[in-house]
Amino acid sequence: MAPPIRRILVPTDFSPHSKQALERALTLAERMGASVDVLHVWEPPAHLEWYIVDLVPSAPAADVETMSLAQAGRLLQEWVEPYRSSPVPLQPHLERGPSADTIVRFAASGYDLVVMGTHGRTGLARLMMGSVAQKVAARASCPVMTVHGTESEEVAPPAP
Repeated sequence: MAPPIRRILVPTDFSPHSKQALERALTLAERMGASVDVLHVWEPPAHLEWYIVDLVPSAPAADVETMSLAQAGRLLQEWVEPYRSSPVPLQPHLERGPSADTIVRFAASGYDLVVMGTHGRTGLARLMMGSVAQKVAARASCPVMTVHGTESEEVAPPAP
């Protein structure tokens, strides 16, 4: 018999695929009496683009990072807000680091299931960009459910 699912982790990149994963996780959690934690991982850029530097010319890189983390936190709060009325306990988390590594580490802290969206890229796009969902599924210490999108779906960025 499988162990009960009490804690579900939903990593998000704020995409429609992540929204589908969260909705699937909430449905499962309600049926199983579980809680859902939503995780956004902010990955520092390898370098600052010229347009970022132009936007905040007097700010050192550390301040740009602080401002970016704060913005990611605001986006996360806005992203989970429509789901606050769910009967399922819902908690947002913001972490900093490489996406797949951070999700795997976070999931190892007592989660029974990870539910995450995948963009459904194939071929060269998948080879060039890799798949965070694939890396998490291969390395997570708990089961990982992927909610698949497709390349043909139009993916719009979240509204600010």
